[in-house]
Amino acid sequence: MTILPDIEEAMEDARNGKLSPYWQNDLSCQYRCQKLSDEEQQALSELNRILSETPQWSSEEELLHDMENIGGKVWFCHFWEEHHSMVQLTEDCNGRFNAAYVLDRDTSSDVRREAALLAQKELAECMQALGIALLDTPVPEQMKYDSLAEAASFLMQILNGPESITG
Repeated sequence: MTILPDIEEAMEDARNGKLSPYWQNDLSCQYRCQKLSDEEQQALSELNRILSETPQWSSEEELLHDMENIGGKVWFCHFWEEHHSMVQLTEDCNGRFNAAYVLDRDTSSDVRREAALLAQKELAECMQALGIALLDTPVPEQMKYDSLAEAASFLMQILNGPESITG
């Protein structure tokens, strides 16, 4: 299976300064896991040259841009550059809330635990600043939530068990 189309798409995004660290890391995970053809290696070298010459937007900027384009809003997000992990709370154009999370399974359990604790701390601070009270009762996993408090509470709850989060 070739990853050449992924590299070519990444090169186009990188030329426009829109290849966020999250997607750079995702692509690097793909090519580390397989033997690359000469054509793929050449494309990857070109991508690295573009990245070294063109400033790229952050993962947060990319998420904000994407959510604004669909009429949504970002309430909270944290992306790690040192590993392939992210946590985010967003609102879609219909006023429904989504909790998304990935903790890099290729890191140690200590790193995953530290990432989860940091995300919980920052999320709690964010919700407090917004005047959103977290719920005291368990919140079941759903695709969308009716309130920010529900989505944030679910995210806090899931971050209590970082070993169960895969990605």
